[in-house]
Amino acid sequence: MIMSTTTSYDDALDFLPKAKTAPKRPNFLAKVRLILDAMREGHTAARRYRELTAHGVPHDEAARRVFSEVYSVR
Repeated sequence: MIMSTTTSYDDALDFLPKAKTAPKRPNFLAKVRLILDAMREGHTAARRYRELTAHGVPHDEAARRVFSEVYSVR
């Protein structure tokens, strides 16, 4: 039995998985939306922190509560 011969470099690498196309990059509006969502989330956390500290909650406890309420929801 005669072994097949490789005619090109690409044929020799045919055992490698095919490269997938690059993922689609988000458009400008998607980037703006992401930034605005992050800013809104930050303002929400800051407002909640101010509410808690205004009601006498110690700073470290207020920060812990805000992070658990706002950022652990994901």
